[in-house]
Amino acid sequence: MESIVVIGGGVIGSSTAYHLAMAGLADAVTVLEPDPTYELAATPKSTGGVRVQFSVPENIRMSQYGHDFYGSFAERMAVDGEAPDIGMVRRGYLYLGQGRAHEQVLAANQRIQAAEGAQVLLLDAAEVKQRFPSIEVDDVTVGAFSPDDAIIDPHAALMGLRRKAISLGVTYRRDRAVALEARGRRVSVVALESGVRLEPRWVVNAANCWAPPLCEMVGMKVPVAPLHRATFYFECRAEFEQMPLVRHLGVSGSYRQEGRGFITGYTPYDARPGFCWDVDHSVFDEILWPSLARRVKAFEAIKPIRAWACHYDQNSLDQNLIIGAWPGHLENFLIACGLSGHGLQQAPAIGRALAELITHGRYQTIDLVRFGYQRVLDGQPLAETGPIA
Repeated sequence: MESIVVIGGGVIGSSTAYHLAMAGLADAVTVLEPDPTYELAATPKSTGGVRVQFSVPENIRMSQYGHDFYGSFAERMAVDGEAPDIGMVRRGYLYLGQGRAHEQVLAANQRIQAAEGAQVLLLDAAEVKQRFPSIEVDDVTVGAFSPDDAIIDPHAALMGLRRKAISLGVTYRRDRAVALEARGRRVSVVALESGVRLEPRWVVNAANCWAPPLCEMVGMKVPVAPLHRATFYFECRAEFEQMPLVRHLGVSGSYRQEGRGFITGYTPYDARPGFCWDVDHSVFDEILWPSLARRVKAFEAIKPIRAWACHYDQNSLDQNLIIGAWPGHLENFLIACGLSGHGLQQAPAIGRALAELITHGRYQTIDLVRFGYQRVLDGQPLAETGPIA
């Protein structure tokens, strides 16, 4: 009998498997992943950011653990003397704003961040320009800069976690969960596409955008759906200072350095949810490029190189994680979905938290009770103020 079945072998599922293995339960864990190439997975196509600029304390704490985890990733994930390189670079995050409303939000957030031990600096327009001469600040009155925030290689992080979990004894099975059967307050059977029926003690739904249909199989409704995101890589001949990820709260899109060039992305938050693997290149030409050129004059002459589509598992209630069991209904079915673009950076803390629920019955490190499913049942959002992705 497979004691623990983790549905989804992406960064959340693999982090869960790793933390369970480190708790001594590797032999009990089976991870179901239908596509080990991760062609359609969100993780390898993400922006790769790890930031502390949140307003909800639990989000800050999760990212702080993400910083610690990814900062020592090579040592943690080494297998047979081979250490993975996730290319972690601490260039920082810079959120820009204009006017009193943005100033108040970023200042209030900075007080919360400081109380959690996160370093975030409030800058005026002149200070932004002094630090980053390439950035135009004619529409900027405030900037929030977190110098220690980082960018990592998301694919390398996923592969490192997966390889380490397997080396510790976790089983990865190329298969798909097609049905869940509940008996009483437990999910008793996970039926697979291959025809195999598993009878686990615990089931973890870490299937990202594919998590809601699995929840529906046991009558659990989550306000999560795929939200299309397009990402574009471009190059510019000009020379720049080292720049952080930059986003203006009143303007669409963000940008950050990526190798010899930059990446920028666009998420249409008001669009109808659902899978869409096409890239609309007019979004770059008509929305992102004008915004980029306004922020950095040299971006008036850039060359788009490639583009790709992925999806946020968007939580329409409050754009934050939903984690844990269904109170009063299913005791052994744990979910972790609705990350809304925060998945990579919060994956280490989420995997650890799920392992704690299984091994101890409660959270031991970061208390994530407020992110539980009960707030969905109660219709009480726990939302961020200011930046949401």
